Amino acid sequence: MFDTEKIKKVLHDTPGLTGKQVAKVLGVSDKSAFNKFLYANSEGLRQDDDWKWYLADDHYVLDLVAPSSWIGGDDFEDSLTAAGCLLSSHANRCVIRFPKNCRVLLIAGARVIALANQAASRGKSIELDFCKCPSTKHYLDRLGFFDHLNSGVLVLPARPTESKAKQYRGNSENLVEIASINLDKFDYSLPKNLTKRFASHAGDDYYHSAFTIFAELVGNVQEHSETPLPGFVALQLYKGKRRHIQTVISDSGLGIATTLKRNLKKYYPKLFEKLDMASIDADIHLVSCALTKGGLSQFGSNPDEAARGLGLKRTQSQAARYDAVVVVRQPNFELKIVYKNGELAKITEKKGLSRIDGTQVCFDFYLD
Repeated sequence: MFDTEKIKKVLHDTPGLTGKQVAKVLGVSDKSAFNKFLYANSEGLRQDDDWKWYLADDHYVLDLVAPSSWIGGDDFEDSLTAAGCLLSSHANRCVIRFPKNCRVLLIAGARVIALANQAASRGKSIELDFCKCPSTKHYLDRLGFFDHLNSGVLVLPARPTESKAKQYRGNSENLVEIASINLDKFDYSLPKNLTKRFASHAGDDYYHSAFTIFAELVGNVQEHSETPLPGFVALQLYKGKRRHIQTVISDSGLGIATTLKRNLKKYYPKLFEKLDMASIDADIHLVSCALTKGGLSQFGSNPDEAARGLGLKRTQSQAARYDAVVVVRQPNFELKIVYKNGELAKITEKKGLSRIDGTQVCFDFYLD
């Protein structure tokens, strides 16, 4: 009745048309019959919530959804799993859509930046759609989100012309704007700024331990990520049911497990023989050990401490003082570490995540 190849050619040339619009391009007068044909012969096609049609392989849509108005880390991951892996998708045009009147936790916003920048660096056309939530776009602008988003990423309805983060940097008691991590040398201003804002809420007694956490993690990105894409850090105070400070440190590099496995056979032969290096369980075991037990480094043990290793165990020891919740995302899995009464309470894992390169670490420090 209708030529599916001609339909696909129209959608290839002009993706995002409704059935009536496709019919008009093809000169079809009976639009009702055409729509019925589309639904009955939709293999290789996909339709979004606005009734627009796309080629399945040429268009990728990540709709961020959440049970409440807040989009957190788990909500982001559930949405990404439902949409499929963006980085491995054959689609050239990729859209990330924010829902109506949503609010974005720092952990989720950081993962959007990492994912969008990595996809853009692979040559994909990326769009972030804030049409239904202008207030979220304004908040992210104040946070510095768009300053660290690849310049080739299209922002709808429009990218901010002037950065609110640059205009008001340092003027808020409740946040530290997103800042890039210099991959060439250690920038002490980053952990100092984070620690200053943290101590203003948690108290000066925690200044030293907070600085240790931030300095170790910033240094870890600078020394081990090995990627041209810069890492970044940010901090936000939340005043909800439990007042807490959320801090994220993100990079797009190799990931902790890959870094450790590089010289595992040489420096830790017993551990190497014990693990199946091709399995995700081996990666989870290595990252868990590095975080909670220490003693692992891509450089092995070094008496003069010239090789500082990953420094992750030290950060966890300090985090335990705050009964913190620490979430560490790797390319395809996540570990959640919970501390109570100054001790490690539990570690939970989440496997099979859609790929995001590098390491994203989120600390939630509870103050009440």
